[in-house]
Amino acid sequence: MSKMFIETLEVAGIKPALYGMRNPMNSWYKSDSGHCNEINCEGCTLDARGRCDVIEDTYIVGENDLDLAQRLSKAGSEHCKYLRQIQVWANVNMPRYWWSEADTYKFGTKNSCSTMHRLLHKTTEITLDDFEYDELDKDLMEIIIMKLQTIRLQYLKSTDKDERHRLLIRAKKILPESFLQLRTWNTNYAELKNMYHQRKHHRLKEEWVDVFCRWCESLPYFVDMCIDMEVAD
Repeated sequence: MSKMFIETLEVAGIKPALYGMRNPMNSWYKSDSGHCNEINCEGCTLDARGRCDVIEDTYIVGENDLDLAQRLSKAGSEHCKYLRQIQVWANVNMPRYWWSEADTYKFGTKNSCSTMHRLLHKTTEITLDDFEYDELDKDLMEIIIMKLQTIRLQYLKSTDKDERHRLLIRAKKILPESFLQLRTWNTNYAELKNMYHQRKHHRLKEEWVDVFCRWCESLPYFVDMCIDMEVAD
């Protein structure tokens, strides 16, 4: 079973982004978005006091705003600047070979788990669960892990600074690219849209299509604003 995942921590800025989207034409009066307790959202049941039966502070994007958002998104990056203002934070647990491709894109901030600290940790052994690998290569992975584990134990026993440094370098040199690394990501819808359309048919299907693209599609209004942009003339 795959151990790769992307977990959404927070999505923020949809409301101010859509407000700013209307600044160029001073068309704020056409906005029909609002919190669930402020507008007549479809599909909600009201209680005796007229309150929505779902989360009252849920922000609902109205048809007018969504139509403009889609048209701007379809028009190109110079027109859909509002997407840059919708911020996303996520925990991303992916192998190093995936990160080498993802790092070609721009992000606000990435806080990573230290590979070396995790690899040679004094209380945590190196196991197959630390890697994303094909079952056909399990025997090879076990051999590499045994070697890494030997280096780890030597590192933990050593009190010599230079020797410990050499052991760190040895471990890094033989560490497979399939080693999983967790990073906390800060990005935005504009960058995710760019990545999605460039990677939706990538040959690393499990990593990019099954994990990354499916995660993007789970973000609020991402499909509407960044994927489903076919708008009638």
